[in-house]
Amino acid sequence: MDYRHICTAATVAHHDLLAAHQAPEAGPDSMNLRLVLMRHLIMEIANVADLATISGALYKEHPELGELHRPLRRGLEFFKYLRNVYVGHFVPDLCEKTFEWVPQTYAAIGSVEPAKMWIVSWFALETAINTYADPETGHKIFPSETDLQYPPDYTRFLNFLGETVLGSIAYASCLISTARSHVDVPDIEQDMMELAFAAGRTSFGVLKKGKR
Repeated sequence: MDYRHICTAATVAHHDLLAAHQAPEAGPDSMNLRLVLMRHLIMEIANVADLATISGALYKEHPELGELHRPLRRGLEFFKYLRNVYVGHFVPDLCEKTFEWVPQTYAAIGSVEPAKMWIVSWFALETAINTYADPETGHKIFPSETDLQYPPDYTRFLNFLGETVLGSIAYASCLISTARSHVDVPDIEQDMMELAFAAGRTSFGVLKKGKR
């Protein structure tokens, strides 16, 4: 297990979740900005979900991590799904389903007006939420279809997003301290010369996902 990676990635996620969560709470008037912040929150929750997947072995020695993760599972999987089909990747099936579910999207297609581009993204988010369902058992998170133009549905989604963000921040914070306790940190003052020489020999190349 790469504790340094886990600690560092959790730190980045924790920072962004906290900053992006505080920004909407401050009340930006621009719905364009609020949507961007929501998309970033979804992305970072999904990153926490990825970290949880590779950190399970820590729960035996650190049960507090497992206790924080347990009530988060549904939210982490849901927002990871939204990351995979809407935020991190905009999949063709979501595009097709958006125009089927919200045909009004055609009124904004191809426009470069900020308000109309917002509408396209907003309708795609709503559609992505609704596709997190099983044809046999129905919606996996909410008890009914979500209409983000309907205030109770919008509030329901925001509340679930906010709860998952706060839970993810708490989980990431615990993960940071837990993983940090397993990291072999060099003595910066004593080893600085050697570290500096190593830095000078650094060569760069394109990084590939999942490859060291």
